[in-house]
Amino acid sequence: MAGLALLIAILAVSTSAPLVRAAEPAPALVFATLRVGLAALLLGALAGPRLRLLGRLPTRERVLVVVAGLLLGAHFGVWISSLYFTSTAASVALVATQPIFAGLFGHLLLGDRVRGREVAGIAMAAVGCAVLGGGDWAHSSRAVTGDLLAVAGAVTAAGYLVVGRRMRVAVPLVPYLAAVNAVAALGLFGATLVAGADLTGQAPKAYLAIAACAVLGSLVGHTLLNWSVRRIPTHLVTLAILGEPIGASLLTWGFFAERPPIHAVAGGAVVLVGIGVAFVRRRDESSAPITGAAPD
Repeated sequence: MAGLALLIAILAVSTSAPLVRAAEPAPALVFATLRVGLAALLLGALAGPRLRLLGRLPTRERVLVVVAGLLLGAHFGVWISSLYFTSTAASVALVATQPIFAGLFGHLLLGDRVRGREVAGIAMAAVGCAVLGGGDWAHSSRAVTGDLLAVAGAVTAAGYLVVGRRMRVAVPLVPYLAAVNAVAALGLFGATLVAGADLTGQAPKAYLAIAACAVLGSLVGHTLLNWSVRRIPTHLVTLAILGEPIGASLLTWGFFAERPPIHAVAGGAVVLVGIGVAFVRRRDESSAPITGAAPD
């Protein structure tokens, strides 16, 4: 079940980068703020009366909800900005290095065990990401800025998912995500005010792309990622996210004629092998129960 959820999640989040391209020249902060704000409204409507459960959380858990929201807002702010400086392939390849940081954070903060084959799969997939995105870096000095923003997006996304795993027994998933997206939206709204970005003066196509991204990328994709992270270790969920560069590159090719170069094809193949290495379980592991799942 978790495997199917991850597959659907990756297909959903793979639409995010092409939708950002479709919204250009809408500023990155405008896209991020409206996407997360709309996602918060949709998730709040789905949560309904269960939102009251958030008021019963201890102070420590409330602080973690705020931290998760700030990390999510920062993730979208820096990652979407990276797409304005570098290619789709390079941006999604670098933001998908999340397993490296998720494995470190999960081990240090949650005690998650990273098995040898998972380390090998992460390393192999990271090499694939480097191959996939590396060919773009030599073509533009602006790409360096985009690369750094994408890596920052990887760090913040990993932290956000690690906090989500920590909260798996504290609060049901949908109310938690509604609150996290609301905090992220408030943080991003403040950033748009400081930057002087115009939330209301964009082209209609930009708002359509933002709405589609809120539904596909946030409501479907991020909800299923958080559902999965409550059941399996964070580094494995983020490892599956390494499939996003492949999906995003193919969608960008199909809709914007941004044809993936040969290094992107080769890197994507290595990424898939790395994911397979990490997720193939031995027989004695496949029958082991998954513990610690939260009620939804």
